[in-house]
Amino acid sequence: MALPARFAHIVFIAATFITLPVTAAEKLTLQQTVQTALDRDALITAYQSRSTAYQDQATAEDTLPDPSIKLGLMNLPVDTFSRTQEPMTQLQLGVQQMFPRGDTLELKSQKASSMSAAALAMKQNQQRKITRDVRQTWLEYYYWFNAEKVVARNRYYFKKLVVVTRQQYAAGRQKQQDVIRSELELGMLDDRQTKIRSMVEMTRAKLAKYIGTELSQLEPVSTLPAFSLDLKNREWLQKHPMMLLEEAKVETSEKDVALARQSYKPSWMLDLTYGKREGYNPNGTARSDFVSAMVKFDLPLFTGDRQDRQVAASKQRLNSAFDMREERKRILLKMYEVNVANEKRLAERIEQYQKLLVPKARENSEAALYAYQSGRSEFEALIRAQITELETQLRALRLQVEYAKTRARLIYLVGENAQASAAVMEK
Repeated sequence: MALPARFAHIVFIAATFITLPVTAAEKLTLQQTVQTALDRDALITAYQSRSTAYQDQATAEDTLPDPSIKLGLMNLPVDTFSRTQEPMTQLQLGVQQMFPRGDTLELKSQKASSMSAAALAMKQNQQRKITRDVRQTWLEYYYWFNAEKVVARNRYYFKKLVVVTRQQYAAGRQKQQDVIRSELELGMLDDRQTKIRSMVEMTRAKLAKYIGTELSQLEPVSTLPAFSLDLKNREWLQKHPMMLLEEAKVETSEKDVALARQSYKPSWMLDLTYGKREGYNPNGTARSDFVSAMVKFDLPLFTGDRQDRQVAASKQRLNSAFDMREERKRILLKMYEVNVANEKRLAERIEQYQKLLVPKARENSEAALYAYQSGRSEFEALIRAQITELETQLRALRLQVEYAKTRARLIYLVGENAQASAAVMEK
């Protein structure tokens, strides 16, 4: 008894990646996922607030300290407490103004601006990092969701195969071993489907961390995204947020060195006082008022254990910032080289699977089915051919997902294509 012709058609259907149709409103797009994650991320807002705070601080730092007002009564005789008895008794009203050392105010303002740039770079890096991580999580969710569908379609074939082999065995045309093997393969496929469902739930839970539980329950769209990036951009390293962050740290350390050097210069204070006197001189004329002006400054004479040490410490921190910048550059370049090489190899493998392996696996499965129907091959060959086709389908799907994940990591490094930011192509 030959297998029905529709049976062969089922094998062909199992080799495709067609997902069941659902309405567009029920599908989760990658662009929607990324935007939701960015809107929900608290660190992005925190870094922006920190950057704005340092900008305001930069303006405040470049302003002289508030002047001080002094009001007093000087040389008041304690025997009579009369303000007219002694010629030196006076009411004083004065103002004092401090002038910090050298260019301290300007340097503090520049340091605050550098710290603002550092916070802004951290915000930009967080945006890129969230975008990269969400894309990779979504892509992993996409893989397991579609892998489950591929296995489910193949399970339908194996279930039918169990029914047919039982009928063949009952009619005395096949061996009992064929029935047992078909039931075994169906059971193993059920176990595999259970494991895949577990992975779907795990990746969905990871996705919920970024976009919330309700949105993560939606099915992913049926096509992989097409990321747009320019690998010929040679300025990506200098413009990467982590390099901008390291540059800002270097600038901050340079300002610290310059500020430490200002400690060799004196700080100044100007004191201007007006003294009001009452009473009369012996010749009957009114006592004149006084005006006093003073300048106060410190003398940094003993610099060995203070100023010299402060400058030396700030220089060491600057050297550390230089080293960290170089190390960050090496890390980013290494990430770039690894992902570019990986992207190239994945593209080659995907082409091989699309042009050769997937079609040949399908042809092999169809040929095995025809041979089994004609009684020219054993059941073992049919099972082996179908399992090979299933594995080839899953590997092809995995390669496509890994290729997209690699490009998502490259976008984190080189940035989005200016002409197609966050490009996502959907059917």
